[in-house]
Amino acid sequence: MQAGVAKQKLSPKIGSGLMGYGNRISASTGVHDDLYIRVVVLDDGKNKSVFCSIEVCYLRAPQVHEIRDYVTRQSDLLAENIFITTTHTHSAPAAHDISAWNVPFVESIGSTILEANEAMQSAKIGVGGGLLLGYSINRRWLDRPVDPAVGVIRVDTIEGKPMAVIGNFACHAVVMGYDNFLISGDWPGYASRNLEEMLGEDCVAIFMQGGAGDVNPLTETVQEHLTNGDPVITIGELTSYYGDKEMALSEGWNIEDRAGGTFAECEALARAYSAEVQRIWRRIKTVADSQIWSEHIMVDAGLSDDEAKPETIPDFFKQLIPGISNEALRLEIMLIGIGNTVIVGQPGESFSETSLDFRKVCQQLGYDYAMFVTYANGSYGYLPPENAFSEGGYEVDWPLAIGISRYTQARIQTAIMPILKKHIPK
Repeated sequence: MQAGVAKQKLSPKIGSGLMGYGNRISASTGVHDDLYIRVVVLDDGKNKSVFCSIEVCYLRAPQVHEIRDYVTRQSDLLAENIFITTTHTHSAPAAHDISAWNVPFVESIGSTILEANEAMQSAKIGVGGGLLLGYSINRRWLDRPVDPAVGVIRVDTIEGKPMAVIGNFACHAVVMGYDNFLISGDWPGYASRNLEEMLGEDCVAIFMQGGAGDVNPLTETVQEHLTNGDPVITIGELTSYYGDKEMALSEGWNIEDRAGGTFAECEALARAYSAEVQRIWRRIKTVADSQIWSEHIMVDAGLSDDEAKPETIPDFFKQLIPGISNEALRLEIMLIGIGNTVIVGQPGESFSETSLDFRKVCQQLGYDYAMFVTYANGSYGYLPPENAFSEGGYEVDWPLAIGISRYTQARIQTAIMPILKKHIPK
């Protein structure tokens, strides 16, 4: 086993707009904490895979292709083995806004991947898992589950010095709300920096967002509203708690109202997550001969004959997803295996329910650990499970407006099952 790591700062321009909230009234006014690109390259002698995490809201699929092209033109890396994900912070400029960056965005990402690839050395690797309870909440139905799993990949030098830690957990990076105008990595940025401080400055701490499409941080502010018994409605006014819906609409607080979030709350969530990652990390046994595999498939997300097509796609969505049309959509799904662990990436905001189902299937097949990663290799907005479409809500309105099929998650599950069975650990 060989591994290489790299970390670079992004170069956002102050005064650029921040992604994530439609009701934010100001562009960025400063930098609270720097945004980073973090990369780990793994090579088992036969297969070489890249994990790249970027502290922005999301990437468009064309940008992913541009980054891969930049890298493959200058290295031995294969495009289909480059896994690119974002932390989904809502306090960073748009990755696709070329005017928002002092250094071209694609160049920044590509050069960091190349740096990691040129820093390969003998290494050991291991995987572990745990859970973090009490820091996340289902934002569509407050009384429904969230995915509490924390997955950890540990990479050490052959001498045992920490090189990298890759963590996976599901919780929207929206502690800071629309009233924040400072550039920030939100709680995942705090978490990565905290882990790097604990494990050593040469260690790169990557965060991979889990099935967080319906999961928000359970911060002190949110807890106060819940424990006070205030009328509460969920995102998209889907459900209400502590009073009838009419009362909640007129007098209540909506969980999507992120105003008033504090950087202290970012740090509190980050420290809880980091502590669990470190606890798992200490228990992981690393080995120098783990096998790596990766597979890359495209899944049709276009509408079936029994689904109504949107008459027109709003300009808002055309800006978010260039090239979107009412024709069939093909989503990139990437799977990577490391020993007895499997990682799957989906290009959008998938729900905890989907993440939990994926992990259960993998466990029943014989995998020790399964990591579900969203905002991976592009984004097509929300990718809810079929049953959510009948419930409606904000996260369902997006795919209905774009023309993404309610059967998309079922199609993905069908498509990846043969791959999962093919690589069942012996």
